[in-house]
Amino acid sequence: MNVRSVGARLAVLLFIAMTVLTGAILGAAPGAAADWCAYSIDGITCRYRGATTSTSAPLPPFRYLRTRVEPGLGTCWYWSRYPPGLDGHNPAHDSLIIYTRFQNPECPAPGSVVVTVSSRAWEVFRAFPLRGPTPRIRPTVGITNLDSVITTARPSPLRHIETLPDGRVLEVEAYVGSVPVAWGDGSAAIAYPAATAFAGGAAYAYPLKTCPPDYRRSHPAGPRCHPTLEAYQVTVSFAWVGRYRTGGAWTTLGTLHRSASFAYDVDEVIGIPVAP
Repeated sequence: MNVRSVGARLAVLLFIAMTVLTGAILGAAPGAAADWCAYSIDGITCRYRGATTSTSAPLPPFRYLRTRVEPGLGTCWYWSRYPPGLDGHNPAHDSLIIYTRFQNPECPAPGSVVVTVSSRAWEVFRAFPLRGPTPRIRPTVGITNLDSVITTARPSPLRHIETLPDGRVLEVEAYVGSVPVAWGDGSAAIAYPAATAFAGGAAYAYPLKTCPPDYRRSHPAGPRCHPTLEAYQVTVSFAWVGRYRTGGAWTTLGTLHRSASFAYDVDEVIGIPVAP
């Protein structure tokens, strides 16, 4: 539980306690003590000798409590006539409805929030079905001091065009700008330019092979093994770059990554002199 939720709940409990002691709730007689008070889905409700009163307006004529994400506001709640959502007619949902309304602000009325071009472009960029890599590596078992090469299919760029309320045309694009690879041996990840990676240029030579623990401990070649790993965990990412424009130059939005990982065994080849 965060500090905000703890503090707010204490404030609610304090308010209810003060109300019970003083009877200072809407519609209550001065000095009257409430039979009970509860924090309900439509506010703080108290009962006075058979009558019930609340600190807020009655529940709207909508049944389902839903949430959405507003630019610059984050997650907010609103009532809807239609599912899905938390059913306000189902008592089992009361605690979730209270928690949702307590933790998040109410959504503004449609059209009351001015959406900037950049925030709309971000919404589009984040909604794109950005593909992750399906990497292959050759050789399938690595050899120390020889290149291991990663290949993966290049996804097509994504594009969206729409007309904004003011008549401007918004274009949003996403493309893979680089292919970062973490080779799994503790070295820093390498971000290969897209043109290099998709042309087979994402290559790396491992200095140490991977070995089981008993091999590392007992075999004469154990010192040439990685000290802890039986396989390298290789992670390949697509760094998707988003950008937008409204008739002029492109403006970069940022980068979103999609990744895939796999285990990779590395061995060694040793030349042995053979007598003629």
